[in-house]
Amino acid sequence: MNHRLVNSQFFTTAGTAACLLAVLAMLGGHWMALQSIAWVQMIVQYAREDSLDSALAKTFDGEHPCEMCLAIQQGRQQEQQQNKKQAWLRTSEMPDLLCDPRQTLLPPRPPAPALAVPFVPGWHADFIDSPPKPPPRQSAAAS
Repeated sequence: MNHRLVNSQFFTTAGTAACLLAVLAMLGGHWMALQSIAWVQMIVQYAREDSLDSALAKTFDGEHPCEMCLAIQQGRQQEQQQNKKQAWLRTSEMPDLLCDPRQTLLPPRPPAPALAVPFVPGWHADFIDSPPKPPPRQSAAAS
């Protein structure tokens, strides 16, 4: 397989986008996206009739839902009822496969620090004295 093809920016970006969309779909983000579209449509529709302030108030007061908002609400309720029927989706009954905090044992506390032997021994008398001086050299004129 071509190494440049695998490391291309396109596949990296496409893979990241696909993963984000999958997570968004799992968490119910599709309902939020649809609701956002419905709110924008409601603001535009109400702003044609009244001022922007009243359009925003009508959109978010909950007393003037549009057909799309009602369909979204009904879809959410159906999804929740379907999830309740499927036992494998109930997280309250799922065993904790990775770690059960009631059975987790902590490692024992480390023992008290022992008196350590110093790495460098105490000063020796040889280390205190200055190094011996080299003997004087004879000059070339003296020989």
